[in-house]
Amino acid sequence: MVNLMQSTQFKITDFNIGSIVRTMLESCAAEIDELYQQMFNGIQQAIPVSVYNSFSFPALVALPASGLVTVIITSQTTPTLIASGTVFTPAGSTNTYATAADVTIAIGQTTVSVPVTSVTSGSASNLGAGVSFTLSPAPTGFVSATNPNAWINGTDDESPADQLIRFNGYISTLQRSTNPAIQYGAQTTKIFDASGNLIERVASALVVEPYLTNNALPISSIFCYIHNGVGSTSVGLVSQAQNVINGYTDTSGTPVPGWKAAGVVCTVAAATEQPRSLTAVLTAAAGYSHATLVTQAVSVLTAYMLAIPIGAPAIFAIFEALVMAIPGVANFAISVPNNTDTAATAANYKIMPGTITIT
Repeated sequence: MVNLMQSTQFKITDFNIGSIVRTMLESCAAEIDELYQQMFNGIQQAIPVSVYNSFSFPALVALPASGLVTVIITSQTTPTLIASGTVFTPAGSTNTYATAADVTIAIGQTTVSVPVTSVTSGSASNLGAGVSFTLSPAPTGFVSATNPNAWINGTDDESPADQLIRFNGYISTLQRSTNPAIQYGAQTTKIFDASGNLIERVASALVVEPYLTNNALPISSIFCYIHNGVGSTSVGLVSQAQNVINGYTDTSGTPVPGWKAAGVVCTVAAATEQPRSLTAVLTAAAGYSHATLVTQAVSVLTAYMLAIPIGAPAIFAIFEALVMAIPGVANFAISVPNNTDTAATAANYKIMPGTITIT
């Protein structure tokens, strides 16, 4: 604007910062710049929304954590009922979990595994292993209740960055039949209870073509190994993943296309779990609780091992880095095993937390 005025007239000559005419031009320029910025931001927001809507690809909503609780009672002479809706409250936590179906403990039995789901959604509902619960109402002869495995399937609302990553993966598998497409398809497998609550899903999958290492095997035969990200992948999840990959007809009679090519035999199986144990010494900095830091370290190491993809090794150097990143940890030394990287695992192996002893 200043250049235009200087080149088209000679009556106004003071265009220095602070002059009346420059101030007037700056106010107009600021308004125009704001319009440009608003338009730019609007386009940035509109492009992903329009693309996601076109592909019916909404962001994932938050999910509650769920898992099994081992309930122990004294031996009873009549069946003991843990009714649907029984509230499980973990020690030292404000989160609550509830059952979605009745569970009956038979006469003479003292132990039962009860599936529970968090009342609230989000990653805050996740829980470490070995937590004690109180039940309301408590069954007759109640002794204790603990979760044998960590619960990490609770998730927050999907962020725009994560949605973009997932969308890129989806676009790259639209052609189906490829290994990445079959893996993506397997990871869409979910199992819900009668109330519609998610109870198990495929957290990771890996497609293996055995003929690449054994030419005697048919080229049209492949394996897809899956894992639920928690442990003890159920037969039901394997069966459902097989249906998803092969294609099936839903309850309304609508055919659902599969992910493998015609003529290819894809066998779905649960990944073989390989526990990794370690013994280590943790030194706490002054002013920090050693017991608290040990609990945090076990939680961090457990989460890392659960997140390791199928067929990938556990890197103990990462163990040390993760624990050292915890505020208050002055030193962390792993004594067993004494290597920094485990031997390469088989293609169908899934690293799982073993016995973690930290003193």
